[in-house]
Amino acid sequence: MSPDRRFEQELPGLLDDLYLGPMPTYRDHVLRQTVRTRQRPAWLIPERWLPMVDIAGQPVLVRRLPWRTIGLVVLLMALLVVALAALAVGGRPNLPPPFGPAANGLVAYASGGDIHTVNPVTGASTVIVKGPGDADPRFSRDGTRIAFTRQGASAGTSLLYVVSADGSGLVQVTPQALPSTEIETFTFSPDGKEILISASPGVFTHFQIANTDGSGIRTINLPRDATDAAWRPPDGAEILFQENADVPNTADSGIYAVNVHDGKVRTILAGGEAGNRFRGNAAWSPDGSLISFGEWQGLTGIDVQTHIIAADGTGDRVLPMPTNAVWQAPESWSNDGTRLLVIRGYSDDFTQARPVAIPVAGGGLGVEIPYPGGMGTPDVTSWEWAPDDTSILGTPADASGTALDQVLLDPVAGTSRTPSWTSVAQPTWQRLGR
Repeated sequence: MSPDRRFEQELPGLLDDLYLGPMPTYRDHVLRQTVRTRQRPAWLIPERWLPMVDIAGQPVLVRRLPWRTIGLVVLLMALLVVALAALAVGGRPNLPPPFGPAANGLVAYASGGDIHTVNPVTGASTVIVKGPGDADPRFSRDGTRIAFTRQGASAGTSLLYVVSADGSGLVQVTPQALPSTEIETFTFSPDGKEILISASPGVFTHFQIANTDGSGIRTINLPRDATDAAWRPPDGAEILFQENADVPNTADSGIYAVNVHDGKVRTILAGGEAGNRFRGNAAWSPDGSLISFGEWQGLTGIDVQTHIIAADGTGDRVLPMPTNAVWQAPESWSNDGTRLLVIRGYSDDFTQARPVAIPVAGGGLGVEIPYPGGMGTPDVTSWEWAPDDTSILGTPADASGTALDQVLLDPVAGTSRTPSWTSVAQPTWQRLGR
């Protein structure tokens, strides 16, 4: 037999061997192990119970929400936002603007060397700062703080302090004691960050401006003795002041304004132009557009008249008074700027004088308020209208110039009454947001 023939005969067997592959030597061991292991029951196989389908290919049905439900959800979310905003606003005090009408708050006054606040409606009084020697409280324009003086260690000196309206957070704002005559008048700036300190009557040629947080004090020098300093509404960019007349023992004369940023002085009414006339009690209107002041001839007796001018000194006019009245002195503006409290006299002295709420625009003689024993003409800071202009709180002076207990005037009914508290301090009334 040839070799080719032998290969052809053996080829099928070789192919069968190659197909099956070599038999592993551990085959018998594997067979013995599997024989001893029981198979899992068919009911445990998940495929027997669950339909095996192509999940990715199956449609997913989502229930559509009706528009009414969607709108309700949106409305609830909006109400939640409004409630959160109201809660945030309610956590902050509703502060009033620095000028113009506001709601009435507490009245602050000094008594027995302590600072008190009193509810003018109920008469309930609280000591918020105990002395020693505290006096002349002044509310800030937003009603949140009070400035007051404290007697210094040396005789005739005072320190200036600021405290919250509830008596907390006491801060000394003057680094050292100043002569008491130099801080007889002081007022908060419109933004409440500074306090203007000046003398009355003027014997100093400068003002002091102290930071209310106690961080420092600066001086504004002036070319002449100055008195009756006042921030100009609404931003306090200027300070109104008057000079002492050259003639000794006379009233103030020239009226000026100084820029608080560069110290430049602007003449409103020069003293030399007055001749023998003298001026005093100058005050800004609540919007800063007008100035009221008193002017008198300085002849026998009292002959002062109330004048109104524009902030630049133009448009001078005199407020009317009855034909039998002799004189009329300006005191304090209403918060809405429509009326002015004046003291009107019917003799050439103070014995027949009484307060009057008179329209600034003219057209009326005002509402006179009877007052027993006559009334003097103290500083303009001695009278303050209630924030809502329904009453006027004042510390009047009698005919001899002695300060009397505070009094409440009704500028509409023309009546006066004694408040529940007793004080000869200058009046100050807390302004609240409406």
